Amino acid sequence: MKAQKLIWGLIIIGIFFNSCSKDDDEIEVVEATSQYPMKSLIESGHMQVNYQKVNSPSTFEMGYKFKTFKSGKITALGIRVPNNETYRATLWNVETEAILATVMVVSSSGLLSFEDIEPITIDSGTTYFVSVNTNDYYQFTNAGNNLFPIEMGDVLISGYGSNYGTSQTLPTTFSETSYLGMVDIKFVANN
Repeated sequence: MKAQKLIWGLIIIGIFFNSCSKDDDEIEVVEATSQYPMKSLIESGHMQVNYQKVNSPSTFEMGYKFKTFKSGKITALGIRVPNNETYRATLWNVETEAILATVMVVSSSGLLSFEDIEPITIDSGTTYFVSVNTNDYYQFTNAGNNLFPIEMGDVLISGYGSNYGTSQTLPTTFSETSYLGMVDIKFVANN
């Protein structure tokens, strides 16, 4: 009788372990693709470099205003300028005028350079602004046509803004026909 109970116990344990395959333990995590709206916009051909300025006598806080169609996180700020230096990039909440993140980004002349930030939660429908403070920049146009508003992935870019000077001040004047600088975000939408 003890032998039968032992055999039945071993059979039940064997069935249990056999039913727990390795595939059951593996959970596939699907991460959202990172989005770089300004980079994607430039690569799309929607706007072209008109000229570049290096060591301009004027410095600007310049960038773009945007909303997202999905909530998510911004995990990095990036710049593309025609000079090798360190520049201040800032992420703002336009509605509250609060600075959400500031990071110093080292530029690699003409290439897009990013610096990771502590992830910032972004709410769909809220207006944000990302800027770089620089006197080195590109000017982009679209043969006189409006550049903004335009959708790039889950992001609506609604306008370019700038302020004269080195102070970290949120721009309040916006344009839809030109774009100076090149600052961008790394946005990861919630699934």
